[in-house]
Order: sequence, then C-alpha cells, then structure tokens
Amino acid sequence: MRKLKKLARVCWLALLLLLAVTGIAITGAAPTQAKNRRIIIDDEPSIEMVDKKKDEEEKP
Repeated sequence: MRKLKKLARVCWLALLLLLAVTGIAITGAAPTQAKNRRIIIDDEPSIEMVDKKKDEEEKP
C-alpha cells in the first residue's frame, strides 16, 4: 500500500509539473519588472504634430 501511495504522489507531481510547463509554453513566461522604471515610462511624445501654414488655411 505504501508503494502505491508513493507512486500516486510521484505521478501527481509529474502531472502538475507537466501542466505548469505547458502553461508557460503556451502563454510565455511572466514579464519581470525592470529595476529602473524610468526606462519603461516614456514622458516624451512619440510623434510630432505638424501645424498647417497660414497660407494653406486661407485657400478655398
């Protein structure tokens, strides 16, 4: 009976490990936080707005 319980525990552990590895393979590893958050946070705008010239606005 002890050998059966031990075998069941090992099989259960193997199944849980297999499920964990499969989940990581499907979704990818969880991202880690960078130590320097200023690299992640971009305060500057990524595009520049171009204003129309006054001459172009006055033409019909």
